[in-house]
Amino acid sequence: MSNFYARICESGHVNITYRRAKEDERCQECGAPLIDSCPQCGNLIKQWHYYGMVYLTPKNLKFERPDSCAKCGQVFPWADK
Repeated sequence: MSNFYARICESGHVNITYRRAKEDERCQECGAPLIDSCPQCGNLIKQWHYYGMVYLTPKNLKFERPDSCAKCGQVFPWADK
């Protein structure tokens, strides 16, 4: 099974990849910190599961960037910009 995660920088740039964001990881577009989960409750922003091998990010992923956490309602940093 392959997992993919939505990682979003504080400026709002979306990056979908097969690994979680590291604590010190930064956006390749603007250098802002990347997050993949809510800073308040830890709920993942978005995760996809694929069965079988996927070597690159699937092209059919449709993702609309949320402005707040679906679990606790915390507003994400990019929503204020």
